[in-house]
Amino acid sequence: MKAPHLLALLLLLGLVMLLPRGMGPLTVAAIWVFCLVVLARSLRFGVLSFPCLYLLLLGLFHLGLVVPVALGAPGIEEPEWYSSAHLPFSLGLVAIAMVAFTVGAALAGRREEAPAAAPQTQSELFLVGLLVAAAGGALLLVGAFQAGVFASGYGAYYERAVTEDVRLFGFGLMLFPIGLLIAAVGATRRQLSLVGLLLAVVLGPLFLSGFRGPVIVQVASLMAVWAHKNRRLARILGGAALVVALVLAPAIRSARDLGAQDQPTTEAATGPLAVFVEAGGSLYPLVVTVEQIDGGAQELWWGRSYAMAVGRVLLNVSSRRSEERVLTPSAWATLQADPWAFDNGYGIGFSGVAEPYLNFGLAGVLLVFLALGGIVRTWERWLSRDPFRAAIGAASFGFVLWSVRNEAMDLFRVMAIASGIVLGAWALSALRRRWASRGRRADLGTGGEALPDGR
Repeated sequence: MKAPHLLALLLLLGLVMLLPRGMGPLTVAAIWVFCLVVLARSLRFGVLSFPCLYLLLLGLFHLGLVVPVALGAPGIEEPEWYSSAHLPFSLGLVAIAMVAFTVGAALAGRREEAPAAAPQTQSELFLVGLLVAAAGGALLLVGAFQAGVFASGYGAYYERAVTEDVRLFGFGLMLFPIGLLIAAVGATRRQLSLVGLLLAVVLGPLFLSGFRGPVIVQVASLMAVWAHKNRRLARILGGAALVVALVLAPAIRSARDLGAQDQPTTEAATGPLAVFVEAGGSLYPLVVTVEQIDGGAQELWWGRSYAMAVGRVLLNVSSRRSEERVLTPSAWATLQADPWAFDNGYGIGFSGVAEPYLNFGLAGVLLVFLALGGIVRTWERWLSRDPFRAAIGAASFGFVLWSVRNEAMDLFRVMAIASGIVLGAWALSALRRRWASRGRRADLGTGGEALPDGR
């Protein structure tokens, strides 16, 4: 990134830190677009890079509703919380997160002056990742049938999750994309086609059953990896996936809510802005969080949610299911905003900006997003230079994207699982190189003895 752009970002960061309570939807949208343009122009793969994809979703999930409302878009109803006195500060926190993330990504890329290396392939990563993905896909599909996902749909799954054990489905939904993205990093261009087909076969039915978000973030992650192998094809496939999401997501939402009480079909739910309006509801949990913290009803958690996430690294393999619902950040926000939804196993989601604020306040938002920008930018650099490290980053990135509108409860577990799988692939690669080296030395020794004239 050029020095003037970095200086402009630093000045902008200082400005939003000084005026966090004076932000409106259109001002924050302008800041988002500026950060996205500057970041995309500084990265070789532009919007298909890890940092740009994250920043894109960060804006979509926090501004997708309030910006159309501010512009007076027809058919978009103003939510009750739009008039909250805590909305301007919530928007200010979003602006701080966006600029801090961009600055972190820019600083992490300052040393990278040389052009990116040729696309990397690694056969052990591909094979091990493919085996893990096959196992995860089997667990996912078996768990989906057991939980009635395909028969009853999205809403019924969460109702069953309150009283039944659905861990098999949840673990499969975690393990499958981890293996798939590890395989993608090690794959050749031809092998990537198999990876893409496997993703479509396993996750396609889930998408049509209402699980849109978990599928979309993994497709985005795969497109970012694909861009490093075949940029042109990644753009085509990414554009096609975007069109499919924009067209099908509202229809799937309408079908998912069909027959539900108090769920009338509106223009906002089926119109051209439906995807953005629904996604933009992630700002609501942030408003709830700010209201509770600033109003004194809730003290800062001081890292408690991150400690809970680290504690989840070890898998729960007990045959007994806990009947008590853990008060994660998402569950806590739901309890504050909609106790009925909390009691019945539903949730209002959460916000990637709200979690650091809930834990550490304004400073937490600044520091977490500075660090996150640097980490994601480093993962992007590894895609061209270090396939083993890149595989860990790629396998984790989809879950980082998911944390934009959710809590980070499973993120550390995902990174631990991905690291273990990649370590196994690295060990196999090291053994193969050692065997190959011994074979070459044996051939040289045999060849030397076979030449009687000493040549």
